[in-house]
Amino acid sequence: MRARLPGLSPGAVGGTVAARLLATAMSFAASVLSARGLGVHDRGVLAVMVSVPAVLSIVAVLGMDNANARFAGTSHTAFRWIVRGSLLFSLAAGSALPGLWLLLGRHWPALLLAVPFRLAVLSAALCPVTLLTTLIGTAEIGRGRVTTYNLTTLVPSACYLAGVAGLQAGGTLTVGNCFLCVLAGQLAGAVVLLFAATARVQPDGESVPLRLFGGFALKAYLPNLVHYGMLRLDVPVIQLLAGAGAVALYAVALPLAEGLALLPTAVALVLFPRVTSGAVDARAAGRIAGTMIVTTAVLALAAAVAVPVLIPALYGPPYAGASWVVWAMLPGMVLFAAGRSLQAYLAASDLLRPVIVATAAGAAAGIALLGMLTPRYGAVGAAAADSAGYLVFALLVLCGVHRSTKASWPLTSQAVPAVRRSAQRCAEHVRHAWSALHGQLVLPVALALPSAAAAGLLASTTGPAAAGVGLGLVVLVCLLVPDTGLYTLALAIPLSQSQLGASLVTPKRLLALMLVCVLSRAVSGRGIARPRPGGTLVTAATVGYLLAASAVTGGGDPGATHNWQYLLLVCAPLLLVPLLAAPGATLDRLLTVFCAGAAALAALEIVQAGAVFARNTDQSPDDVAVLAITQPGTANHNAVGALLVMAAAVLLARTRAARTGLTKLACWGGVLVLTVGIAYSLSRAAYLAGIVVLVIHAGRRPLRALPPVAVGAVCLAPLLPPAVAARFASVLGGSTLDADSAVRLDLWSSALRMFDTHPVFGVGYLNFAGQLPLYYRATGDYNAMFLQFPLLEFAHNTYLTVLSQTGLLGAAGIALLVAFGVRRARSALRAHDLAVQTAGEAALLALTGAGVCSAFGEVLLVPPLLACLLLIVRAAGRSEETCAPVAAVLPAGGPVRVPILAGR
Repeated sequence: MRARLPGLSPGAVGGTVAARLLATAMSFAASVLSARGLGVHDRGVLAVMVSVPAVLSIVAVLGMDNANARFAGTSHTAFRWIVRGSLLFSLAAGSALPGLWLLLGRHWPALLLAVPFRLAVLSAALCPVTLLTTLIGTAEIGRGRVTTYNLTTLVPSACYLAGVAGLQAGGTLTVGNCFLCVLAGQLAGAVVLLFAATARVQPDGESVPLRLFGGFALKAYLPNLVHYGMLRLDVPVIQLLAGAGAVALYAVALPLAEGLALLPTAVALVLFPRVTSGAVDARAAGRIAGTMIVTTAVLALAAAVAVPVLIPALYGPPYAGASWVVWAMLPGMVLFAAGRSLQAYLAASDLLRPVIVATAAGAAAGIALLGMLTPRYGAVGAAAADSAGYLVFALLVLCGVHRSTKASWPLTSQAVPAVRRSAQRCAEHVRHAWSALHGQLVLPVALALPSAAAAGLLASTTGPAAAGVGLGLVVLVCLLVPDTGLYTLALAIPLSQSQLGASLVTPKRLLALMLVCVLSRAVSGRGIARPRPGGTLVTAATVGYLLAASAVTGGGDPGATHNWQYLLLVCAPLLLVPLLAAPGATLDRLLTVFCAGAAALAALEIVQAGAVFARNTDQSPDDVAVLAITQPGTANHNAVGALLVMAAAVLLARTRAARTGLTKLACWGGVLVLTVGIAYSLSRAAYLAGIVVLVIHAGRRPLRALPPVAVGAVCLAPLLPPAVAARFASVLGGSTLDADSAVRLDLWSSALRMFDTHPVFGVGYLNFAGQLPLYYRATGDYNAMFLQFPLLEFAHNTYLTVLSQTGLLGAAGIALLVAFGVRRARSALRAHDLAVQTAGEAALLALTGAGVCSAFGEVLLVPPLLACLLLIVRAAGRSEETCAPVAAVLPAGGPVRVPILAGR
């Protein structure tokens, strides 16, 4: 254990964890009793009353808690000065801010968050006590008395549990009485801490200069504000946006999810004074951070399996929906463990600038997503917003350590040279581990998340002028900064298939973005990528024929402008994607960004479908599945499923080429998230495509791939919700076809009749609906009079759509393009370079998955999905970035240029 936590005492860490576990267990038991006795609404009011003092104390502390921990151990004189200052500050700031809240709430009752004024006064009275216990407790930590602090933290929880149990036994359990128990527990804890502060630990010495103390406090204020307030701030926000019922679910899930933060928080408490004393250096801090994330991930997996049984058993059936809230919180808590130890090291070393940058970006992402997701998904959306905020924070803390040393940021005048050397060693260690994950992309990608969230929120709440200004800025940045447009395109593809981004990323804007990317390459001097002449000629000829045929066979549209313009948007990726980037490192990084965006889309699908499942537990699984895919505003589930299948194909192929354990873990973790996202997309075509992709991938390396696939399937199958299981069971069929499948079969037969009548040119693009009444024959057990023929523009089968609407000529051209893609993938698989083989396997798996999905829908007629497939296939080729000729000074008569080939 000492090797895993170098420089720390396992006893101190274990004692901190044990004390926090015991306090959490007592708070958990008290919350169970209060939830059962008060009901959902009153439990929500109590949660708001408890959270308001915590939030106000976080705002009023002004970073003094971190400054107390930093300087309390210098001398007993400094400690006495800190204790006196904490008493005065708690009385002043702890009374002024709650008083302002009550005054404003008297005039605007909405600010009281649906809490009656009498109970709001009780809540405000807790603020000075909470602030005092925080300040004195961190001062005890600063002078190394972590054990004393741990023992005093048990007092409030014990008093609260005893009080609630007594109220339950006496039949007087009310919201006010429960809160009085909370207040009594906090007062008892404050008295114990003040008594412990009378002990002398260090000798007398110099006091702390007020300017030095205040400067450190203000620098540490923002990280402290966010990390202690991100989860608790959600409670009042959820109350405003979703009501007390959502607050109750969130309040039930919050202690369970925060339990995972006990270990990293305990380690950070012990780590802080050890860093200030010089016992822990940068290398030790990095090793501690790695131990924390692995341990927390294992605990999160166990919690994910336990909560569906634990929550209904403890809280009752009305709180079963809190399981989804916990699942949405778990990824964020694991990421919190990754950055908490490094944050503590940086704060103790007075390197707060990277922490401040990471905290600001994480807070922006969390707040923006909180406002966007909570009104629609309630507590589940709030939990997902928390996870997104912690993701941004963890990534930027790692990247910030590297960037702060690389830019040679000066330390403050109080920092010793050893701290600078220690930070450089830490940054070097992180840089080596991060290089395999393309660390140079972390900052742009992470900053894109809050930016995209803010842009979506702006577009949904303001007029077209603001949206136009925002899009103009995006175009300007993509045009002037090399490769920014490509990475924006990689993020826009999955964003276009979400509810939040469907209106933002339209086919016309996607076309404009691709044109900007082409122009950006020309402006930056990199030149436009040159595709192979044969493929270019076939593509141009096929697209030209389709446009001409659509213009000639315009149907009811006199000028056929609608048809051919829409077809041009569909075919735009065929013309522009080959010009964007050549095979090589840039295109590989672009696909990495795309896979990250697809994983985020999968997580969003899980949250969205899970919210529907949680709200409709009284209906049959089949009805819940249909409701989830037909609710207003839902994206096309077949397109989402196909996109996730293609992203999973890329990551599956990259698992073979992953050279480090961290990279391989990231790939398999992404595959797991995408697999669950495919299941929650409720697309039967995606189910079949995913199975085929997994079988092909496992068949290429049966001894290594079959066991993980089999074990993963066995582990995931019991965790599938009933609606997903019912949807998957419908793929296997039954004694009779459902109405949807019967209509689809009749559409297929109608398309074949159209092709039989118009075999050469077809009926024309988008003329299928107009011709459908002449060829449709209802053969299934359903009422054909309820069919809306004008809305059935396709045959729900890409192959039959191409045959019926473009004829043999169009089908031949598209078949040649598919053959070129398959040939490119197979050629890459035969290369000697492992990177090229990986890209070839990704292209082959993506083509297979898209081909299976195309048999049950028109997924490749969606421009973002077609662009995604073309990017994956484009990457499967000889790297043109590494095959430039190398010149050498040679004797006369010798060869002057030799091209270095990176594999075919």
